[in-house]
Amino acid sequence: MNGLSQANAYGDDAQMATNYPLVRLKHIGNKKVYFCRTFDHSTMAVATGKKVVHTRFHVPHMVPVGHYELAVIANGIQSKSVKVRVKP
Repeated sequence: MNGLSQANAYGDDAQMATNYPLVRLKHIGNKKVYFCRTFDHSTMAVATGKKVVHTRFHVPHMVPVGHYELAVIANGIQSKSVKVRVKP
């Protein structure tokens, strides 16, 4: 869920981690895309293999009710999408 690497680090004064997971919702009908804030990660470790990991996410109030494809993206790598329904 957190990608394959943490990107880069420079000494002890700069670390630019790129492995932060994003949740993307793409509306099945009109293809409009929404991003959800993630939080409460079970781990921020990278390349966890078959270990089961989880994170929570918040669907913004502006996301209309409907059917979506949900994917998690980290380091520019997208997971396989799953179909979900956003309800009021």
